[in-house]
Amino acid sequence: MMNNNKKFQKALKKERGITLIALVITIVILIILATIAIRGAFGDNGLVGWTKEARDRTKQGEIDEDKKMSDLDKYIEEQTKEPEGPKVPTTVKEAKETQYVFTTKTPIKDEHDNVIKIPGGFKVPQDSGDTVQQGIVIEDVNASSDVNVQGSQYVWIPVGTFTKDDGSPSGEIKLGRYTFDSSGTPTLQQDAANYTQSVILDSYFSELSTYREGIASDGKDGRNATAKDLKGFIDSVDTNGGYYIGRYEASYASGSSVADYKSASKITTGYSKGSMSYTPRTLWNFITQLKASKVAMNTYAGSSSVKSDLINSYAWDTAIVYIQEAGNSNYANQTSKNSSLANTGANADEVCKINDMASNIYELTTEYSSNTDSFGAFPCTRRGGVCFSSSYYTAIRRNDNASSSNYYIGFRLSLYL
Repeated sequence: MMNNNKKFQKALKKERGITLIALVITIVILIILATIAIRGAFGDNGLVGWTKEARDRTKQGEIDEDKKMSDLDKYIEEQTKEPEGPKVPTTVKEAKETQYVFTTKTPIKDEHDNVIKIPGGFKVPQDSGDTVQQGIVIEDVNASSDVNVQGSQYVWIPVGTFTKDDGSPSGEIKLGRYTFDSSGTPTLQQDAANYTQSVILDSYFSELSTYREGIASDGKDGRNATAKDLKGFIDSVDTNGGYYIGRYEASYASGSSVADYKSASKITTGYSKGSMSYTPRTLWNFITQLKASKVAMNTYAGSSSVKSDLINSYAWDTAIVYIQEAGNSNYANQTSKNSSLANTGANADEVCKINDMASNIYELTTEYSSNTDSFGAFPCTRRGGVCFSSSYYTAIRRNDNASSSNYYIGFRLSLYL
């Protein structure tokens, strides 16, 4: 019995030893498997690495896709957007160099920082002055749909003060009606702010504040055509600091010779078209004040950028003040540079790029004359010198009847924005 018990205990110890060894082996195997599993999961080519790489590839794919879509959007935008136009000039120099056609009213400056307002549909031609003192010219490119008007040129008349080419300031230029003494010194007789008042100059002449078409008659009932919208003109000048007048006396868009314009029978072109550009062998004379008024008003009737009218006394007198402030002393008393009829702009009377205010032919205005005599009324007013006499000068006022027309009578436009 004793021996059997010892055998049993011996066998039990042996079995426990085997179990312990098996446990150790199992643990070792588990450790090895765990190590393999960890290496498999976290190693360079393990599951975690694969997962991370797949995540990174997915993220990069999204970035690449976003970039492709962004590039596609940019491509579509570039292909469908309107092409950029040329840079809008800010100076007279740039406008002359580029020959840019302005689309809307745009302020530009000369080299002395004087501001000029350029209306839409116009450019600054290369023969314009570089500064306000020299004379800033604009040219119609498409402001008018009438090809006979396109090419017309006008000169900026500044109101206020401007800096001269030597850096000194000009005297103040006020929009108004003036008289001038024998030395050309202006005296302001009616400030534009008082345009509704009846101020009579040289015994007969006033600028009526309301519009009327006039009556073509040699009798007592004859009346002139007045400014279409005098208040609108004055307000525009106040807002924009200036206005424009025609660079030249009005001319037809085509013609034959100067001789043709000395005979009324040679004038066959109707009164529906007019140009202020210099076209050789053209001149618009043999026109009454009433017809000149209609031509002037209708020249830019369809334009959204400018309005036009027959020049009024405020525009005429203030232009003289500007011309003299620009260094052309006593231009108010300048007489004609030519003794016989000339092509418009063809003689030597050019100041601040403006031609023939003192020369060639009288120019009809909207100013009213109350003068009458036994022959009838003389309601129309003409200004400027005339080729056949040295007695008439830039600032002079002369009256005429409402039906008068002749080879020595023409007209000039004014523009305002």
